[in-house]
Amino acid sequence: MRKLSVSSSRRAGPVLLRAPLLALVFAGAATSIAEPVAAMAPSASVVPGDAAVQAAELALGGGDCRGAAERYAALSESRRDTRIARRAVEVAVSCLHLPAAWRSARHWERIDPENVEALRAAGLVALELYRLEDARRIFASLLSKPDVEADRALAELLPLVSEGDDAHAAWRTFDVVVDRAAINDATRLALAELAVAADHFGAARSLAESVVERDAGNASALRLLALLRAGADDASGALEAARRAVEADPTGQRFAVVEVLIELGRNEEAHRELERLLDDETVRDDAERRLALLALSSGDLDEARRRFGERLQRGAGSAEAFFYLAVLAERRGEKDLALQSYLRLIEAGGGLLPRVRAASLLIDAGRSDEALKLFDDVPPSSRDDPLDIAIARSNALLTAGDVRGSLAAVDAALARHPQHPQLLYHRAMLLVRSDRLREAIRAFEALLEQRPDDPTILNALGYTLGDNRRRLARATRLVERALELSPDNAAIMDSVGWLRFRRGDAAGALPLLERAYRISRDAEIAAHWAEVLWSMGDRAGARRVWAQALVRHPDSEPLLESFRRLTGQILGPVTPLDDAKP
Repeated sequence: MRKLSVSSSRRAGPVLLRAPLLALVFAGAATSIAEPVAAMAPSASVVPGDAAVQAAELALGGGDCRGAAERYAALSESRRDTRIARRAVEVAVSCLHLPAAWRSARHWERIDPENVEALRAAGLVALELYRLEDARRIFASLLSKPDVEADRALAELLPLVSEGDDAHAAWRTFDVVVDRAAINDATRLALAELAVAADHFGAARSLAESVVERDAGNASALRLLALLRAGADDASGALEAARRAVEADPTGQRFAVVEVLIELGRNEEAHRELERLLDDETVRDDAERRLALLALSSGDLDEARRRFGERLQRGAGSAEAFFYLAVLAERRGEKDLALQSYLRLIEAGGGLLPRVRAASLLIDAGRSDEALKLFDDVPPSSRDDPLDIAIARSNALLTAGDVRGSLAAVDAALARHPQHPQLLYHRAMLLVRSDRLREAIRAFEALLEQRPDDPTILNALGYTLGDNRRRLARATRLVERALELSPDNAAIMDSVGWLRFRRGDAAGALPLLERAYRISRDAEIAAHWAEVLWSMGDRAGARRVWAQALVRHPDSEPLLESFRRLTGQILGPVTPLDDAKP
């Protein structure tokens, strides 16, 4: 389900619903989903003339976001003033200070328990902190209010909490509190999308099927069902549902068949279908874009370059086309051209991704100071998340060989955003990558205490133990528990399969690794799958996996390392792999 699920990488952070909080808790306020948290303006009108409020606002205006959040949290708890409570939550959420946000949101809920906005705020902060019992209690209370229309409330909540790397916290909450018999088809589909994001494909399929049973022509449900069937390798069922979706909504679902073909790995057929759609003026631009992306993912760099170049010349999706042309230049070894292109995108406000890629090229060229400056010079008007910037800077320092500086960077971010789970997770991963395993294991154990039954943390701890051949029995229990909680998560399947292989069960590992790769197309999973095939004597199969994965990830160190180690050969940048070679 690559087109529907969010990234399930083992290295992705835990659930972070920052944008939904800003959008839902304070719709219409100074801060919105479209504005950076750093741009939140002080508000002197919360309680005019109140010295304590003014002190908190002065701290905020002076750039002391943490201090402002903590001042407001303490002030809120000392009063029964809903204006201060609301502002306290707003400031803490905008400053990404989750402990202060929980203190303030919980107090707001206590003093104004009938206020839907207060309940929504407390529930969303509880989700971020993985306080599932609190979240269930709060959202159950919200949905039971006589003046709350459940379908309307869930129409706002479900699509937004489906975003993020770990939507299972939201799934485990709303799967419990939502009465499926009392919701309409649109809400059922939103709940199904949340199930997909949480890697519960079976539950999502059941919900989609229930909609189709009630409305055989529901095009959105048919498309979702088609993709779920494709993810389960039910090719005929997937294509049948996709064609029905197109028939039901020829405009909105024009690409349903193409999406299913790509999900099934039938790229040549998808290519032909997209070429056919070029004759339709109403979808030509989208078809051209999809053809360019398909060429890139299929490894046809010449076609990708031609198509993105044509789009750039026509001014169609110029920023995206320029970015991918830079990626293609980088893959062809034209690093100076790629770097200049990324720098131009940065000057034009192109976001964090060009900065990350430019920094990598600068570090490779021995220009680490210039690389780090890219993360120090992000303008205040940037829409990039401050946590993402801090993590990107930390990663750049690690790539440059400055382990101490990398850890210091994330520690500095933690000083600004205390106890933030994404930063704590990243710090633990840095310790793993720095071979400080004892410290890493302690860090993951501490996170697990805070977020029990979080499959991301269970998986990270279990994989770290098992990959380093430590406490294999406990490692296996951890990752298997993670898979119970998130049964279609590719990274967790990979962990379970890899630990089975580590314990001598290659045959038991193989189907898990194969399915994990088909769901994710992840390079590290491909390396594991190829290694298991190689160990079982299927050398041709292993080479096919390496070849297919390297088309997508030509610079993947896990893939290249496994190939070198097992074959004894060095794979150059243009060296083809002979799939038939024994």
